[in-house]
Amino acid sequence: MRRGLVAVCAVLLAAGAHGQPSPVRPEALRAHVEFLASDVLQGRGSATRDELIAATYAAAQLREFGVEPAGDGGGYIQNVDLVTRELAAPPSLVIHPPSGPETRFAHGREVVVSAMSGPRVEGPLQKLDTAGGGRARPGAAVLLAPGEDEPRASRRPGISEAIERGAAIVLVVADAGKIARWAALGARLPRLPAYLAAFAEAPQSHPTVVLLRPDAARAVAALREGSPLRVEGELKPMDRGSTRNVVGRLPGGDPKRASEVVLLTAHIDHLGVGEPVDGDAIYNGADDDASGVAAVLELARTLGSGPRPRRTTLFALFGSEEQGGYGAAYFRERPPVPLERIVANIEFEEIGRPDPKVPPRTLWLTGWERSDLGPTLAAHGARLVADPHPEQDFFRRSDNYVLARRGVVAHTVGGDALYPQYHQPSDEPGILDYGYMADAVGSLIEPIRWLLDSDYRPRWTQGGKP
Repeated sequence: MRRGLVAVCAVLLAAGAHGQPSPVRPEALRAHVEFLASDVLQGRGSATRDELIAATYAAAQLREFGVEPAGDGGGYIQNVDLVTRELAAPPSLVIHPPSGPETRFAHGREVVVSAMSGPRVEGPLQKLDTAGGGRARPGAAVLLAPGEDEPRASRRPGISEAIERGAAIVLVVADAGKIARWAALGARLPRLPAYLAAFAEAPQSHPTVVLLRPDAARAVAALREGSPLRVEGELKPMDRGSTRNVVGRLPGGDPKRASEVVLLTAHIDHLGVGEPVDGDAIYNGADDDASGVAAVLELARTLGSGPRPRRTTLFALFGSEEQGGYGAAYFRERPPVPLERIVANIEFEEIGRPDPKVPPRTLWLTGWERSDLGPTLAAHGARLVADPHPEQDFFRRSDNYVLARRGVVAHTVGGDALYPQYHQPSDEPGILDYGYMADAVGSLIEPIRWLLDSDYRPRWTQGGKP
């Protein structure tokens, strides 16, 4: 507890008095991160009380920085009601051999269902070797060649490509590391996607991913192409939950331009408490994404303390990104301003460590070639370059994509997104380079001011709009 309280005090001291704009300081960024990613907040699990504490903290900072509330009921918090679903028992993978009755492989024994899109998911088998250039078919149960890993954990593209192409089920042969942890992996039931209560729908499609022990993998591989497979489980009664966004506004000072909005965002949640690694079960999420939240807060401080820009600035910190982008999806459906008034959205995620593939003191922008936003900001002094990892398709893997699919020119700013502590309990405040963060984020202040003061409106390039 003392660690969290000390961090709060440090932030209050770092904020300082309002006055002339000041550069982004490493100490201020670190103070934000050390509170948000402290053990006190238990990993800021999506739709938990700890996520609400983090949101309340961020709201208090926005008020301190002179940003107006733009959430529910005259406050900063935007409440997002969810309908949650849980499995009553371990699910099964059901296959139909060429002859004989169907075979069931149970979660925790022959298979581990690591993600599940619904209580019953089915599709025809497709055997796919991504190394050979094969493409997953929409609605298929795709068996990947051995060597692929779980979704996002390794940042390898096989699973993410299959999901993006609409595979109903992705089947992965477990490697030695997964088999060594089989009991721990199988002890947890997969979470089913929640629904936005206000719209009675999930915000986006979710994958069903199944890890196969060798015997199960051989049985699936022996099936004919196109054989029916399904993953199914029994549901508990539906329940209600809530996640939260934090939304603030700096009104524009020009009556002719104040209706136009630049949206600066990050996600405030992380993974909460999970499987222990070396005795540590708290997934602190310092780089993912306390670093992005800290950047948005410091941009709010600097923009709020200087001359009022012509255009309006919206700041939004989204809840439940890690569980499917629920906060961003709700914001998209219930925005404080019509989406067509949003000139651009810049998301900040995993910016706490320099990427060795780009020049020093530099950040990169996902989907650089999809619009003219990145090159234009760089021409006005932003230390931004193109995403050096195009094979990872990071443009589709942050909250920016939720808005981009509705036409908003929306990109994510990132740093070293392939760091070894990703989605591990070791993603703690001590691994971040706060001097680099301050330098890189500071380089965006004047270009963002220019964007707010100019008549320029970013445009999608030909074929770039998702």
